Amino acid sequence: MPSGQVIPFTPAEPPRTRHNLPPLATRMVGRAEVIGMLAQAVGVARLVSIVGAGGIGKTTVALAVAGRSLEAFPDGVWFVDFAPLRDGALVPHAIASATGLVVHAGDVLAALCRSLRARRVLLLLDNCEHLAPAIAPCVARLLEEAPGVHVLATSRAALRIGGEQAHRLAGLACPPEGVALTAAQALDYAAVALFAERARDRAEGFVLADDDAAAAADICRRLDGIALAIELAAMRVDSFGVQGLQSQLGDRFRLLGSRRAGLERHRTLLATLDWSYGLLPAAEAALLRAIAVFPGAFRIDGAARVAGLPADAARAMLAELAAKSLLSGEADGEPVYRALETTRVHCLDKLALAGEEQTVRQRHAAHVCAAVQQAAAAWGERPSREWGAAYGGLLDDLRAALAWTQSAAGQSRLQIDLTAAGILLWNHFSLTDESRGHLAGAIARLDAAGCTGTVADMHLHFALAGAILYTCGTGPEVRAAIGRALALSERLADTDFRLRCLRLTSTIELFSGEHDAGMRTLATFLSIASTDDPSALAEGETHLGVGEIFTGRLLDARRRMERLAAQQAQDFNDARFVRFQYSNSVNILVVLSHAQWLTGQTAQAADMAQTILAYGRAANHELSLSIALAWNCLLFFWLGQDDACAHHTAMLDELVEQHGIVTWRPIVTFCRGALAVRGTPDSLAGIDEMVRAIAQFRATGHRARLPYYLAVLAEALGRQGRLHEAAATLDDALALAAVQNEQWCMPELLRIQAFLATARGEPEAAQALLRHAIALTEQTGGVSWQRRIHEDLAAVTAQPAAPSSPQPPGSGGGAD
Repeated sequence: MPSGQVIPFTPAEPPRTRHNLPPLATRMVGRAEVIGMLAQAVGVARLVSIVGAGGIGKTTVALAVAGRSLEAFPDGVWFVDFAPLRDGALVPHAIASATGLVVHAGDVLAALCRSLRARRVLLLLDNCEHLAPAIAPCVARLLEEAPGVHVLATSRAALRIGGEQAHRLAGLACPPEGVALTAAQALDYAAVALFAERARDRAEGFVLADDDAAAAADICRRLDGIALAIELAAMRVDSFGVQGLQSQLGDRFRLLGSRRAGLERHRTLLATLDWSYGLLPAAEAALLRAIAVFPGAFRIDGAARVAGLPADAARAMLAELAAKSLLSGEADGEPVYRALETTRVHCLDKLALAGEEQTVRQRHAAHVCAAVQQAAAAWGERPSREWGAAYGGLLDDLRAALAWTQSAAGQSRLQIDLTAAGILLWNHFSLTDESRGHLAGAIARLDAAGCTGTVADMHLHFALAGAILYTCGTGPEVRAAIGRALALSERLADTDFRLRCLRLTSTIELFSGEHDAGMRTLATFLSIASTDDPSALAEGETHLGVGEIFTGRLLDARRRMERLAAQQAQDFNDARFVRFQYSNSVNILVVLSHAQWLTGQTAQAADMAQTILAYGRAANHELSLSIALAWNCLLFFWLGQDDACAHHTAMLDELVEQHGIVTWRPIVTFCRGALAVRGTPDSLAGIDEMVRAIAQFRATGHRARLPYYLAVLAEALGRQGRLHEAAATLDDALALAAVQNEQWCMPELLRIQAFLATARGEPEAAQALLRHAIALTEQTGGVSWQRRIHEDLAAVTAQPAAPSSPQPPGSGGGAD
């Protein structure tokens, strides 16, 4: 294969996921009519809430309704369980994560609204009651800004949002009191049918006899038809029999009265839970109390750790607790258990009353820390998607453990260890805003924990720099964080982190227009990598190619990138490609394409653009795809392919809007303005867009290529006769290019300066500037600028006294 040639490919699209609904834990009994009614309602109403007491079956019904609604929502049905969440600020994050939205912005809700604006989706928001003050405004804004979004919520009370249809879920139907029924007649009632089915699960061969029908009916009435309470009671049939069970419950519930609804129903369930808990052997009760600290699903090893038990003992007791309906379990491979939220909260109270909470929380936090550290150690050993599926469930536990360490005395070190261990997890799921708060909190406690100057200090500051770079730009906060991390990596002789810090430092410097500083940083990077870690060389060389382009060493850059492109193996399933934040495969090609166009290989650059987009999509990584699109937008603009430029700009805009990658927003604004001006030279709107883009570039510290953007704006102003503004803008561009040593575009800046001179009636000055520009193209290798410069020179020479009308940048393409 010739040097630098890359074979284009179209990556296979992964199967599109339509939902994330968990399977129903048990067979549905007695809810067919209400499920059908609610399935119709969610297709029409924007917000339907299922409200009712804990344990009544809201989640089970909601999942069944959502399953029936898949065809009505072509963009998906997405389940969000708020039970494990305790921080209302993370409500938008939870919804974004469930819908597959990866956000690199602080305002996650705004990005979520933009992402869902053109989609027809159903959001199933489960267990909303404890976060209702945060969920309600979030849902209200989603409904306002995303007209295709429908919401099905479950809660103990309505969300109280305009247009909400609240449906109170009643208990399962029970036989009326005082009516003699046979077993067959009693089983026609859903509550009794559920009781018999769960009793059969516990006591093999159980059949409801006519003699027991009245007792079973009475049990179900006493339990108000609450599904969970009935299940808990039925699971004790093997111990007491139906009539013995009736006697047990009769004694316990006699004082609750015969008419119970709302709060009284809740008391019924709690009393049932308390009764069921009281029947447990001491060891099982202690285990049930301990596992209540898990906010969501957990495995046997975790339960054993928090309860201080051998794994075999924990395994046997968990199975028995699941058999008694005190836990739900999934046995696909290694068993995974979960406590229903009502049960979990009840057992947390028991844990506190037993005086065990601090001990168990400590064990839980230590277990989570070890598990997240294990996940970090496994990063890079398995494909990215597989890694995320394997360890994503740790996020809820990490949040719970951090919440406890932040509030408990003497836990600074554990908080720091948890935060450092969680960095890869947050990065993988792009929880930038969430991670930033935890990172800052852990850094604030470094001194108190005696961790200043340690590896943890280095990791936290490096992660903080990465967390804010693509969301806020290259401001002082980023530089302070990366400077601290780099200094520590040198002091600790950590080669891997020193390389990461140097690469990130060079990114900040090149982004900021500090090209000479960036090249020096990269020289240090390459010197270290060549002796200590050759696997990192390609990453450094790619950035060096960027620096070579900016400083006008265009042929050097092209040859370097051709060599790297020929050597680079492509494996977008390898998680290690994000060691330096984004795919180097994509990065190599975008730098090569610009070097090709600038040095006259315009046809090769045009072909490369298609491969860049394919690679960006194959990476399945938002930052990598955003880089592919940002560089392609400019490339197509130079090629004069306005439709392709507009298409890529729209794609980049969507990516920026959905994922909050604010770094590239100025590129979108600039390209739109430049295209508008090129299509209609007197377009005031186009000029306004470019002015807005310049302000955005400055606000984010994105000064690389800024001299070029200013020059394009200057030419547009000049074509409208606004020569004074044009001259001032171009002077700004020239001064900035000199400060930044931005040589790649200097011939173009001089051509535009000559255009303005011609417009002022200064043909001799224009000719001198154009000849200087030609000489610069020969020095830098930027021959694609030559064609338009020669055209302008010919026009000025032929009519020295009249203002010429040279073609705007990119309108005539480059040299072949």
